[in-house]
Amino acid sequence: MTGRPSRKSRSSASDAPARAWERAVRLLTVRDRSEQELRDRLTAEGTSATVINATVRRLRQLGYLDDRRFARGAAESAVRRGHGSERVRAELAAKGIGEAVLEEALQAACADETDLARLVLARRYPRELRHPAERAKAARFLQRQGFPEAVVSEVLGHDLDTSS
Repeated sequence: MTGRPSRKSRSSASDAPARAWERAVRLLTVRDRSEQELRDRLTAEGTSATVINATVRRLRQLGYLDDRRFARGAAESAVRRGHGSERVRAELAAKGIGEAVLEEALQAACADETDLARLVLARRYPRELRHPAERAKAARFLQRQGFPEAVVSEVLGHDLDTSS
């Protein structure tokens, strides 16, 4: 053996950027993703940090990867599913969205959070909640959906005991 890398290993190493690019574009074709999600997927597949950085830089330059756009879309989608700001915040943070971008997306998507909580509550409980136990159950439901305690109190009243 001459000590030179085989033809196969040389082409394999030089193909890494092309493979990473193709994989990233395929992932983004399925759905929009955060930069961190994309980095995690490429890392899990064994792509080097150098190749990932170059791929991400190119995707950003072409507008294929944009955390602001991703955060806005994900927040709007979560709100359509009836999720409150606390749940949306946790979901976006888990996907690597920075605090400033996260706040911007939340302000846009959760502008009328009290109205959203009322709508979500009316879908789940179409009749009036008269008994304290029913109201407490509804409050726990809204909290599980990610609505802040202040919003839950405003929607259901201030005398709620949600500990049971």
